[in-house]
Amino acid sequence: MENTDSMEDEQNHTNENGEVSSDPQESPVAQPVFQEVFIDDEDKGKMKDATEEGCMTKVAKIFHRYRRYTVVLGGIFVYLPIGVPWYFGNLASYLASYFRRQEATVDEVVDPQWIFAAFFVAFSLAIVMSGYLANFLGTRPTIAIAMVIHSGATFLSYFAIQHSMLALILTFGAVGGLGAGLAYGPPMPAVSKWLPRRVGLASGVLLMGFGGGAVFYNELITFYINPDNIKADVTTTRTSYFSQSVVLDRIPTLFLVMGALTLLLQLIGLALIRDPQEGDVIDEAESIELKPIVDKNKSPAVDMRDIDAQSDTKSTQSMPVSEPEPKEMSPTELLKTKDFYLLWIALGLNHYGYVIKNNYYKEYGARRVDNDHLLTSIGTVSTIAVAISRLFWGMLTDVIGIKMTILVLTGTTAVLTSFWFFTLLAGPALYFVWTVMVTWTLAGAFIVFPLAALNVFGQRHYASNYGLISTVQIVINLASPPLIRALLDNIGWFGVFCSIAVSNLIGGSNHLYAGMGE
Repeated sequence: MENTDSMEDEQNHTNENGEVSSDPQESPVAQPVFQEVFIDDEDKGKMKDATEEGCMTKVAKIFHRYRRYTVVLGGIFVYLPIGVPWYFGNLASYLASYFRRQEATVDEVVDPQWIFAAFFVAFSLAIVMSGYLANFLGTRPTIAIAMVIHSGATFLSYFAIQHSMLALILTFGAVGGLGAGLAYGPPMPAVSKWLPRRVGLASGVLLMGFGGGAVFYNELITFYINPDNIKADVTTTRTSYFSQSVVLDRIPTLFLVMGALTLLLQLIGLALIRDPQEGDVIDEAESIELKPIVDKNKSPAVDMRDIDAQSDTKSTQSMPVSEPEPKEMSPTELLKTKDFYLLWIALGLNHYGYVIKNNYYKEYGARRVDNDHLLTSIGTVSTIAVAISRLFWGMLTDVIGIKMTILVLTGTTAVLTSFWFFTLLAGPALYFVWTVMVTWTLAGAFIVFPLAALNVFGQRHYASNYGLISTVQIVINLASPPLIRALLDNIGWFGVFCSIAVSNLIGGSNHLYAGMGE
Protein backbone atom coordinates (compact mmCIF):
# COMPACT_ATOMS: atom_id res chain seq x y z
CA MET A 1 0.00 0.00 0.00
CA GLU A 2 2.82 2.39 0.79
CA ASN A 3 4.27 1.80 -2.63
CA THR A 4 0.92 2.51 -4.20
CA ASP A 5 0.48 5.75 -2.24
CA SER A 6 3.97 6.78 -3.16
CA MET A 7 3.24 6.28 -6.86
CA GLU A 8 0.05 8.32 -6.56
CA ASP A 9 1.94 11.11 -4.83
CA GLU A 10 4.44 11.18 -7.64
CA GLN A 11 1.62 11.53 -10.14
CA ASN A 12 -0.02 14.41 -8.24
CA HIS A 13 1.38 17.89 -8.33
CA THR A 14 0.59 21.04 -6.39
CA ASN A 15 -0.39 24.15 -8.29
CA GLU A 16 0.23 27.81 -7.30
CA ASN A 17 -2.84 27.84 -4.99
CA GLY A 18 -1.68 24.76 -3.17
CA GLU A 19 -4.26 22.60 -4.82
CA VAL A 20 -3.35 19.16 -5.94
CA SER A 21 -3.66 18.47 -9.65
CA SER A 22 -3.22 15.23 -11.50
CA ASP A 23 -3.06 16.92 -14.93
CA PRO A 24 0.40 16.36 -16.35
CA GLN A 25 0.03 19.42 -18.61
CA GLU A 26 0.01 21.61 -15.50
CA SER A 27 3.15 19.98 -14.26
CA PRO A 28 6.39 21.93 -14.50
CA VAL A 29 8.05 18.76 -15.68
CA ALA A 30 5.59 18.35 -18.60
CA GLN A 31 5.93 21.93 -19.81
CA PRO A 32 8.43 22.28 -22.67
CA VAL A 33 11.03 24.98 -22.63
CA PHE A 34 11.11 27.27 -25.69
CA GLN A 35 14.10 29.29 -26.74
CA GLU A 36 13.59 32.27 -29.00
CA VAL A 37 15.80 32.20 -32.08
CA PHE A 38 16.59 35.41 -33.91
CA ILE A 39 17.32 35.38 -37.69
CA ASP A 40 18.90 38.50 -39.08
CA ASP A 41 18.08 39.98 -42.49
CA GLU A 42 21.21 38.52 -44.07
CA ASP A 43 20.23 34.97 -43.12
CA LYS A 44 16.69 35.54 -44.33
CA GLY A 45 18.09 36.68 -47.69
CA LYS A 46 20.24 33.59 -47.97
CA MET A 47 17.29 31.33 -47.17
CA LYS A 48 15.16 33.10 -49.77
CA ASP A 49 17.88 32.84 -52.39
CA ALA A 50 18.37 29.15 -51.63
CA THR A 51 14.64 28.52 -51.97
CA GLU A 52 14.41 30.41 -55.26
CA GLU A 53 17.51 28.67 -56.56
CA GLY A 54 16.02 25.30 -55.69
CA CYS A 55 12.77 26.14 -57.47
CA MET A 56 14.60 27.39 -60.55
CA THR A 57 16.78 24.30 -60.56
CA LYS A 58 13.67 22.12 -60.48
CA VAL A 59 12.08 24.07 -63.34
CA ALA A 60 15.32 23.86 -65.31
CA LYS A 61 15.44 20.10 -64.82
CA ILE A 62 11.85 19.73 -66.02
CA PHE A 63 12.53 21.96 -69.04
CA HIS A 64 15.70 20.01 -69.82
CA ARG A 65 13.83 16.73 -69.60
CA TYR A 66 11.10 17.84 -72.03
CA ARG A 67 13.30 20.07 -74.21
CA ARG A 68 12.65 17.91 -77.25
CA TYR A 69 8.96 18.88 -77.21
CA THR A 70 9.74 22.59 -77.06
CA VAL A 71 11.87 22.09 -80.17
CA VAL A 72 8.81 20.68 -81.96
CA LEU A 73 6.81 23.69 -80.74
CA GLY A 74 9.51 26.00 -82.04
CA GLY A 75 9.35 24.34 -85.44
CA ILE A 76 5.59 24.86 -85.50
CA PHE A 77 6.04 28.59 -84.88
CA VAL A 78 8.62 28.79 -87.67
CA TYR A 79 6.18 27.09 -90.06
CA LEU A 80 3.06 29.08 -89.12
CA PRO A 81 3.77 32.13 -91.33
CA ILE A 82 5.16 30.26 -94.35
CA GLY A 83 1.93 28.43 -95.19
CA VAL A 84 1.21 31.05 -97.87
CA PRO A 85 -0.08 28.47 -100.39
CA TRP A 86 -2.90 27.43 -98.08
CA TYR A 87 -4.41 30.90 -97.76
CA PHE A 88 -3.38 32.26 -101.14
CA GLY A 89 -6.61 31.15 -102.83
CA ASN A 90 -8.53 33.54 -100.59
CA LEU A 91 -6.04 36.39 -101.03
CA ALA A 92 -5.94 35.83 -104.81
CA SER A 93 -9.63 36.71 -105.24
CA TYR A 94 -9.02 40.17 -103.75
CA LEU A 95 -5.77 40.68 -105.68
CA ALA A 96 -7.53 39.85 -108.94
CA SER A 97 -10.20 42.45 -108.19
CA TYR A 98 -7.59 45.04 -107.16
CA PHE A 99 -5.57 44.76 -110.37
CA ARG A 100 -8.68 44.45 -112.53
CA ARG A 101 -9.61 47.96 -111.41
CA GLN A 102 -6.20 49.22 -112.56
CA GLU A 103 -5.73 47.27 -115.80
CA ALA A 104 -7.66 47.42 -119.07
CA THR A 105 -7.50 43.68 -119.71
CA VAL A 106 -8.70 41.22 -117.15
CA ASP A 107 -7.82 37.57 -117.04
CA GLU A 108 -4.40 37.45 -118.70
CA VAL A 109 -2.90 40.33 -116.73
CA VAL A 110 -4.39 39.81 -113.30
CA ASP A 111 -4.28 36.02 -112.99
CA PRO A 112 -2.87 35.67 -109.44
CA GLN A 113 -1.48 32.23 -110.16
CA TRP A 114 1.69 33.91 -111.46
CA ILE A 115 2.34 35.21 -107.93
CA PHE A 116 1.80 31.71 -106.63
CA ALA A 117 4.10 30.30 -109.32
CA ALA A 118 6.88 32.75 -108.46
CA PHE A 119 6.52 31.90 -104.79
CA PHE A 120 6.92 28.18 -105.36
CA VAL A 121 9.78 28.48 -107.82
CA ALA A 122 11.75 30.47 -105.26
CA PHE A 123 10.50 28.22 -102.46
CA SER A 124 11.80 25.07 -104.14
CA LEU A 125 15.20 26.56 -104.92
CA ALA A 126 15.51 27.96 -101.41
CA ILE A 127 14.94 24.53 -99.84
CA VAL A 128 18.06 23.31 -101.63
CA MET A 129 20.00 26.33 -100.38
CA SER A 130 18.71 25.87 -96.84
CA GLY A 131 20.39 22.48 -96.58
CA TYR A 132 23.81 23.91 -97.34
CA LEU A 133 23.23 26.92 -95.11
CA ALA A 134 22.05 24.78 -92.20
CA ASN A 135 25.08 22.49 -92.48
CA PHE A 136 27.43 25.47 -92.69
CA LEU A 137 25.85 28.01 -90.33
CA GLY A 138 23.56 25.86 -88.19
CA THR A 139 19.80 25.58 -87.74
CA ARG A 140 19.17 28.82 -85.88
CA PRO A 141 21.21 31.19 -88.09
CA THR A 142 19.52 29.78 -91.19
CA ILE A 143 16.06 30.33 -89.70
CA ALA A 144 17.05 33.87 -88.66
CA ILE A 145 18.07 34.71 -92.23
CA ALA A 146 14.83 33.22 -93.52
CA MET A 147 12.81 35.28 -91.04
CA VAL A 148 14.37 38.56 -92.15
CA ILE A 149 13.83 37.80 -95.85
CA HIS A 150 10.25 36.55 -95.54
CA SER A 151 8.94 39.23 -93.19
CA GLY A 152 10.82 41.92 -95.12
CA ALA A 153 9.26 40.80 -98.40
CA THR A 154 5.80 40.94 -96.85
CA PHE A 155 6.38 44.49 -95.59
CA LEU A 156 7.68 45.59 -99.03
CA SER A 157 4.58 44.18 -100.69
CA TYR A 158 2.70 47.20 -99.30
CA PHE A 159 4.60 49.34 -101.81
CA ALA A 160 4.80 46.71 -104.55
CA ILE A 161 1.05 46.22 -104.94
CA GLN A 162 0.58 49.95 -105.43
CA HIS A 163 3.20 49.91 -108.19
CA SER A 164 2.36 46.96 -110.43
CA MET A 165 1.52 43.29 -110.66
CA LEU A 166 5.10 42.54 -111.70
CA ALA A 167 6.44 44.22 -108.55
CA LEU A 168 4.14 42.11 -106.38
CA ILE A 169 5.22 38.94 -108.20
CA LEU A 170 8.85 39.76 -107.40
CA THR A 171 8.34 40.75 -103.75
CA PHE A 172 5.53 38.68 -102.25
CA GLY A 173 6.07 35.91 -104.79
CA ALA A 174 9.78 35.44 -105.49
CA VAL A 175 11.44 37.04 -102.44
CA GLY A 176 8.74 35.79 -100.08
CA GLY A 177 9.13 32.29 -101.48
CA LEU A 178 12.89 32.52 -100.95
CA GLY A 179 12.43 33.32 -97.25
CA ALA A 180 9.77 30.65 -96.80
CA GLY A 181 11.92 28.00 -98.47
CA LEU A 182 14.92 28.79 -96.29
CA ALA A 183 12.70 28.38 -93.22
CA TYR A 184 11.12 25.15 -94.44
CA GLY A 185 14.24 22.98 -94.58
CA PRO A 186 16.04 23.13 -91.17
CA PRO A 187 13.27 22.33 -88.61
CA MET A 188 12.50 18.77 -89.73
CA PRO A 189 16.06 17.37 -89.44
CA ALA A 190 16.37 19.06 -86.04
CA VAL A 191 13.14 17.44 -84.83
CA SER A 192 14.13 14.03 -86.21
CA LYS A 193 17.35 14.20 -84.16
CA TRP A 194 15.39 14.86 -80.96
CA LEU A 195 12.71 12.19 -81.64
CA PRO A 196 14.37 9.48 -83.76
CA ARG A 197 11.88 6.77 -82.74
CA ARG A 198 8.81 8.80 -83.69
CA VAL A 199 9.89 10.67 -86.79
CA GLY A 200 6.57 10.15 -88.58
CA LEU A 201 4.43 11.39 -85.69
CA ALA A 202 6.79 14.24 -84.79
CA SER A 203 7.01 15.40 -88.40
CA GLY A 204 3.23 15.32 -88.70
CA VAL A 205 2.87 17.47 -85.58
CA LEU A 206 5.61 19.82 -86.78
CA LEU A 207 4.10 20.28 -90.22
CA MET A 208 0.74 21.08 -88.70
CA GLY A 209 2.15 24.57 -88.43
CA PHE A 210 2.76 24.80 -92.18
CA GLY A 211 -0.95 24.53 -92.93
CA GLY A 212 -2.34 25.45 -89.52
CA GLY A 213 -1.05 29.02 -89.65
CA ALA A 214 -3.25 29.65 -92.66
CA VAL A 215 -6.32 29.20 -90.44
CA PHE A 216 -5.63 32.52 -88.76
CA TYR A 217 -4.18 34.22 -91.83
CA ASN A 218 -7.17 33.22 -93.94
CA GLU A 219 -9.69 34.76 -91.55
CA LEU A 220 -7.47 37.80 -90.99
CA ILE A 221 -7.44 38.54 -94.72
CA THR A 222 -11.20 38.48 -95.17
CA PHE A 223 -12.20 40.26 -91.98
CA TYR A 224 -9.61 42.97 -92.62
CA ILE A 225 -10.52 43.53 -96.28
CA ASN A 226 -14.24 42.70 -96.31
CA PRO A 227 -15.56 42.76 -92.71
CA ASP A 228 -19.11 43.62 -93.84
CA ASN A 229 -19.36 40.66 -96.23
CA ILE A 230 -19.97 42.85 -99.27
CA LYS A 231 -20.92 40.85 -102.36
CA ALA A 232 -18.79 40.83 -105.49
CA ASP A 233 -20.65 42.97 -108.04
CA VAL A 234 -18.93 42.19 -111.36
CA THR A 235 -19.73 38.80 -112.91
CA THR A 236 -17.89 37.19 -115.85
CA THR A 237 -18.02 33.77 -117.46
CA ARG A 238 -15.09 32.70 -115.30
CA THR A 239 -15.90 34.15 -111.84
CA SER A 240 -17.01 37.29 -109.95
CA TYR A 241 -14.97 40.37 -108.95
CA PHE A 242 -15.17 43.23 -106.46
CA SER A 243 -15.22 46.81 -107.70
CA GLN A 244 -16.12 48.60 -104.44
CA SER A 245 -13.40 50.95 -103.19
CA VAL A 246 -14.30 50.24 -99.57
CA VAL A 247 -13.01 46.70 -100.13
CA LEU A 248 -10.12 47.27 -102.53
CA ASP A 249 -8.52 50.20 -100.69
CA ARG A 250 -7.77 48.02 -97.65
CA ILE A 251 -5.66 45.52 -99.57
CA PRO A 252 -2.26 47.31 -99.50
CA THR A 253 -2.20 47.85 -95.72
CA LEU A 254 -3.00 44.17 -95.21
CA PHE A 255 0.61 43.35 -96.09
CA LEU A 256 1.88 45.49 -93.20
CA VAL A 257 -0.29 43.55 -90.76
CA MET A 258 0.84 40.19 -92.14
CA GLY A 259 4.49 41.27 -92.10
CA ALA A 260 4.34 42.15 -88.39
CA LEU A 261 2.63 38.87 -87.57
CA THR A 262 5.20 36.89 -89.56
CA LEU A 263 8.08 38.52 -87.70
CA LEU A 264 6.53 37.90 -84.27
CA LEU A 265 5.75 34.21 -84.85
CA GLN A 266 9.16 33.34 -86.25
CA LEU A 267 10.95 35.17 -83.43
CA ILE A 268 9.20 32.84 -80.98
CA GLY A 269 10.12 29.81 -83.06
CA LEU A 270 13.73 30.93 -83.29
CA ALA A 271 13.95 31.13 -79.50
CA LEU A 272 12.70 27.56 -79.02
CA ILE A 273 14.32 25.49 -81.77
CA ARG A 274 17.89 24.17 -81.80
CA ASP A 275 19.91 21.04 -82.51
CA PRO A 276 20.54 18.59 -79.63
CA GLN A 277 23.74 19.06 -77.68
CA GLU A 278 25.76 16.89 -75.31
CA GLY A 279 23.74 16.09 -72.21
CA ASP A 280 20.33 16.67 -73.84
CA VAL A 281 17.60 14.09 -73.29
CA ILE A 282 16.50 12.66 -76.62
CA ASP A 283 13.87 10.05 -77.41
CA GLU A 284 16.18 7.07 -77.88
CA ALA A 285 15.20 3.52 -78.74
CA GLU A 286 14.24 1.23 -75.92
CA SER A 287 15.50 -2.31 -75.59
CA ILE A 288 13.76 -5.44 -74.45
CA GLU A 289 15.06 -7.14 -71.35
CA LEU A 290 17.43 -10.01 -72.13
CA LYS A 291 16.05 -13.42 -71.14
CA PRO A 292 18.04 -16.64 -70.83
CA ILE A 293 17.29 -19.28 -73.42
CA VAL A 294 17.45 -22.07 -70.83
CA ASP A 295 15.45 -21.78 -67.62
CA LYS A 296 17.80 -22.05 -64.66
CA ASN A 297 15.15 -23.99 -62.70
CA LYS A 298 15.05 -26.73 -65.30
CA SER A 299 17.50 -29.50 -65.86
CA PRO A 300 20.42 -28.50 -68.09
CA ALA A 301 20.06 -31.80 -69.89
CA VAL A 302 18.05 -30.53 -72.81
CA ASP A 303 18.15 -31.25 -76.48
CA MET A 304 20.63 -28.92 -78.18
CA ARG A 305 18.36 -28.78 -81.22
CA ASP A 306 15.67 -27.23 -79.05
CA ILE A 307 18.14 -24.60 -77.87
CA ASP A 308 19.16 -23.79 -81.42
CA ALA A 309 15.56 -23.44 -82.51
CA GLN A 310 14.73 -21.28 -79.52
CA SER A 311 17.77 -19.12 -80.18
CA ASP A 312 16.69 -18.56 -83.78
CA THR A 313 13.15 -17.55 -82.83
CA LYS A 314 14.14 -15.26 -79.96
CA SER A 315 17.33 -13.75 -81.25
CA THR A 316 15.49 -10.73 -82.58
CA GLN A 317 13.71 -10.28 -79.22
CA SER A 318 16.92 -10.31 -77.22
CA MET A 319 18.48 -7.53 -79.28
CA PRO A 320 17.77 -3.82 -78.82
CA VAL A 321 14.86 -2.63 -80.91
CA SER A 322 15.92 -0.05 -83.49
CA GLU A 323 14.93 1.03 -86.95
CA PRO A 324 17.40 0.30 -89.77
CA GLU A 325 19.31 3.45 -90.50
CA PRO A 326 18.93 4.72 -94.09
CA LYS A 327 21.97 5.23 -96.21
CA GLU A 328 23.21 8.81 -96.10
CA MET A 329 23.19 9.97 -99.72
CA SER A 330 24.62 13.20 -101.03
CA PRO A 331 22.72 15.13 -103.72
CA THR A 332 25.13 13.75 -106.31
CA GLU A 333 24.41 10.16 -105.26
CA LEU A 334 20.71 10.93 -105.10
CA LEU A 335 20.55 11.75 -108.80
CA LYS A 336 21.80 8.27 -109.67
CA THR A 337 18.92 6.44 -107.97
CA LYS A 338 15.62 5.28 -109.48
CA ASP A 339 13.65 6.29 -106.40
CA PHE A 340 14.59 9.94 -106.88
CA TYR A 341 12.97 10.17 -110.31
CA LEU A 342 9.89 8.21 -109.24
CA LEU A 343 9.43 10.50 -106.25
CA TRP A 344 10.04 13.53 -108.50
CA ILE A 345 7.31 12.48 -110.95
CA ALA A 346 4.81 11.42 -108.28
CA LEU A 347 5.22 14.67 -106.33
CA GLY A 348 4.87 16.74 -109.50
CA LEU A 349 1.65 15.07 -110.61
CA ASN A 350 0.19 15.40 -107.12
CA HIS A 351 1.32 19.01 -106.88
CA TYR A 352 -0.65 19.86 -110.01
CA GLY A 353 -3.89 19.20 -108.13
CA TYR A 354 -2.59 21.15 -105.18
CA VAL A 355 -2.01 24.20 -107.41
CA ILE A 356 -5.55 24.07 -108.79
CA LYS A 357 -7.20 23.62 -105.41
CA ASN A 358 -5.28 26.41 -103.69
CA ASN A 359 -5.63 28.93 -106.52
CA TYR A 360 -9.10 28.27 -107.84
CA TYR A 361 -11.37 26.84 -105.13
CA LYS A 362 -12.75 30.31 -104.31
CA GLU A 363 -12.82 31.47 -107.94
CA TYR A 364 -14.86 28.43 -108.98
CA GLY A 365 -17.12 28.65 -105.93
CA ALA A 366 -17.87 32.33 -106.60
CA ARG A 367 -19.73 31.32 -109.76
CA ARG A 368 -22.69 30.13 -107.67
CA VAL A 369 -21.97 31.35 -104.10
CA ASP A 370 -22.21 35.11 -103.49
CA ASN A 371 -21.38 34.90 -99.76
CA ASP A 372 -17.74 35.99 -99.42
CA HIS A 373 -17.48 34.91 -95.77
CA LEU A 374 -18.82 31.45 -96.59
CA LEU A 375 -16.20 30.99 -99.31
CA THR A 376 -13.54 32.14 -96.88
CA SER A 377 -14.81 29.62 -94.33
CA ILE A 378 -14.24 26.86 -96.89
CA GLY A 379 -10.60 27.89 -97.02
CA THR A 380 -10.36 28.16 -93.24
CA VAL A 381 -11.84 24.75 -92.53
CA SER A 382 -9.67 23.33 -95.31
CA THR A 383 -6.55 24.63 -93.61
CA ILE A 384 -7.69 23.04 -90.35
CA ALA A 385 -8.02 19.82 -92.31
CA VAL A 386 -4.47 20.39 -93.58
CA ALA A 387 -3.13 20.57 -90.02
CA ILE A 388 -4.99 17.48 -88.84
CA SER A 389 -4.34 15.48 -91.98
CA ARG A 390 -0.58 15.93 -91.64
CA LEU A 391 -0.78 14.17 -88.31
CA PHE A 392 -2.96 11.46 -89.84
CA TRP A 393 -0.72 10.85 -92.86
CA GLY A 394 2.40 10.91 -90.70
CA MET A 395 0.98 8.24 -88.39
CA LEU A 396 -0.20 6.21 -91.37
CA THR A 397 3.35 5.99 -92.70
CA ASP A 398 4.40 4.50 -89.37
CA VAL A 399 1.69 1.83 -89.71
CA ILE A 400 1.63 0.78 -93.39
CA GLY A 401 4.88 2.24 -94.69
CA ILE A 402 5.64 5.16 -96.97
CA LYS A 403 5.11 3.39 -100.30
CA MET A 404 1.61 2.16 -99.42
CA THR A 405 0.71 5.54 -97.95
CA ILE A 406 1.59 7.28 -101.24
CA LEU A 407 -0.61 4.81 -103.14
CA VAL A 408 -3.52 5.43 -100.76
CA LEU A 409 -3.04 9.19 -101.02
CA THR A 410 -2.97 9.38 -104.82
CA GLY A 411 -5.85 6.93 -105.21
CA THR A 412 -8.10 8.81 -102.80
CA THR A 413 -7.28 12.12 -104.47
CA ALA A 414 -8.20 10.72 -107.89
CA VAL A 415 -11.61 9.51 -106.69
CA LEU A 416 -12.54 12.74 -104.90
CA THR A 417 -11.51 15.13 -107.68
CA SER A 418 -13.45 13.12 -110.28
CA PHE A 419 -16.70 14.30 -108.69
CA TRP A 420 -15.57 17.73 -107.44
CA PHE A 421 -17.12 19.68 -110.33
CA PHE A 422 -20.64 18.35 -109.65
CA THR A 423 -20.67 19.21 -105.93
CA LEU A 424 -21.11 22.95 -106.57
CA LEU A 425 -24.12 22.17 -108.78
CA ALA A 426 -25.65 20.32 -105.84
CA GLY A 427 -25.27 23.30 -103.53
CA PRO A 428 -22.82 25.23 -101.32
CA ALA A 429 -22.95 22.71 -98.46
CA LEU A 430 -21.75 19.73 -100.50
CA TYR A 431 -19.14 21.87 -102.25
CA PHE A 432 -17.91 22.97 -98.82
CA VAL A 433 -17.54 19.42 -97.51
CA TRP A 434 -16.03 18.05 -100.72
CA THR A 435 -13.41 20.80 -100.96
CA VAL A 436 -12.32 20.04 -97.40
CA MET A 437 -12.02 16.34 -98.26
CA VAL A 438 -9.95 17.12 -101.36
CA THR A 439 -7.69 19.32 -99.25
CA TRP A 440 -7.29 16.52 -96.69
CA THR A 441 -5.79 14.20 -99.30
CA LEU A 442 -3.68 16.78 -101.15
CA ALA A 443 -2.12 17.98 -97.89
CA GLY A 444 -0.71 14.53 -97.23
CA ALA A 445 1.95 15.06 -99.88
CA PHE A 446 3.70 17.60 -97.69
CA ILE A 447 4.36 15.01 -94.98
CA VAL A 448 4.59 11.77 -97.00
CA PHE A 449 7.09 12.90 -99.62
CA PRO A 450 9.46 14.60 -97.16
CA LEU A 451 9.37 11.45 -95.02
CA ALA A 452 10.08 9.37 -98.11
CA ALA A 453 13.16 11.48 -98.81
CA LEU A 454 14.24 11.22 -95.18
CA ASN A 455 13.71 7.45 -95.13
CA VAL A 456 15.41 6.63 -98.42
CA PHE A 457 18.19 9.20 -98.63
CA GLY A 458 19.05 9.93 -94.97
CA GLN A 459 19.16 12.91 -92.59
CA ARG A 460 22.49 14.58 -93.28
CA HIS A 461 21.60 16.03 -96.69
CA TYR A 462 17.84 15.92 -96.21
CA ALA A 463 17.09 19.58 -96.93
CA SER A 464 19.16 19.61 -100.11
CA ASN A 465 17.90 16.21 -101.26
CA TYR A 466 14.25 17.08 -100.74
CA GLY A 467 14.93 20.42 -102.37
CA LEU A 468 16.03 18.57 -105.50
CA ILE A 469 12.89 16.45 -105.39
CA SER A 470 10.70 19.51 -104.96
CA THR A 471 12.22 21.19 -108.04
CA VAL A 472 9.43 19.45 -109.92
CA GLN A 473 7.18 22.09 -108.38
CA ILE A 474 9.06 24.67 -110.45
CA VAL A 475 8.09 22.86 -113.63
CA ILE A 476 4.47 22.42 -112.53
CA ASN A 477 4.02 26.01 -111.40
CA LEU A 478 5.48 27.43 -114.60
CA ALA A 479 3.49 25.06 -116.82
CA SER A 480 0.16 25.19 -115.02
CA PRO A 481 -0.95 28.80 -115.83
CA PRO A 482 -1.07 28.30 -119.62
CA LEU A 483 -2.23 24.69 -119.23
CA ILE A 484 -5.13 25.57 -116.93
CA ARG A 485 -5.99 28.52 -119.19
CA ALA A 486 -6.22 26.14 -122.17
CA LEU A 487 -8.38 23.70 -120.22
CA LEU A 488 -10.74 26.46 -119.07
CA ASP A 489 -11.09 27.85 -122.59
CA ASN A 490 -11.73 24.49 -124.24
CA ILE A 491 -13.45 22.12 -121.80
CA GLY A 492 -14.20 24.32 -118.80
CA TRP A 493 -14.00 23.66 -115.10
CA PHE A 494 -15.02 20.02 -115.49
CA GLY A 495 -11.91 19.32 -117.54
CA VAL A 496 -9.72 21.09 -114.99
CA PHE A 497 -10.93 18.92 -112.13
CA CYS A 498 -10.76 15.69 -114.13
CA SER A 499 -7.15 16.46 -115.04
CA ILE A 500 -6.30 16.29 -111.31
CA ALA A 501 -7.73 12.77 -111.11
CA VAL A 502 -5.82 11.59 -114.18
CA SER A 503 -2.51 13.03 -112.97
CA ASN A 504 -2.81 11.34 -109.58
CA LEU A 505 -3.67 7.99 -111.12
CA ILE A 506 -0.56 8.20 -113.28
CA GLY A 507 1.62 9.25 -110.32
CA GLY A 508 0.30 6.47 -108.09
CA SER A 509 0.66 3.77 -110.74
CA ASN A 510 4.18 4.91 -111.55
CA HIS A 511 5.09 4.67 -107.88
CA LEU A 512 4.42 0.94 -107.81
CA TYR A 513 7.95 0.52 -109.18
CA ALA A 514 9.59 2.52 -106.41
CA GLY A 515 11.77 0.67 -103.93
CA MET A 516 11.48 3.24 -101.14
CA GLY A 517 14.22 1.51 -99.21
CA GLU A 518 11.93 -1.45 -98.48
